[in-house]
Amino acid sequence: MTALPGFRQDIAELPNDKVRKRALEVLGYIANGLERGAPLDARVSTGDLSECRKVYFDLEGHRDRPRFRLVVRLLPNEAMAVTVEAVAVGRRANLDAYARAIQNLADPPPAN
Repeated sequence: MTALPGFRQDIAELPNDKVRKRALEVLGYIANGLERGAPLDARVSTGDLSECRKVYFDLEGHRDRPRFRLVVRLLPNEAMAVTVEAVAVGRRANLDAYARAIQNLADPPPAN
């Protein structure tokens, strides 16, 4: 499993430790093949996320629609995935997680 550099900031900006822990648990489910999520596509409102998948999540016992999204990418591609890359995590409201994903995908990796 890998993560884009911006993903760490996304985790830090989640509302509390319980939500951060839950996001990492869900990421673990994906990495272990227990969850795949739904494919994304290119849309005017979100940008091109066609290489990514989304998973909705929330705290255990939350009764309403899940408030958060995790965006991941299967590498090297969907058909031959050997690595899960954490792209972004954020709120569902206002397409926050998707905006973070577009930003994180656009940011170049830090120079060594």
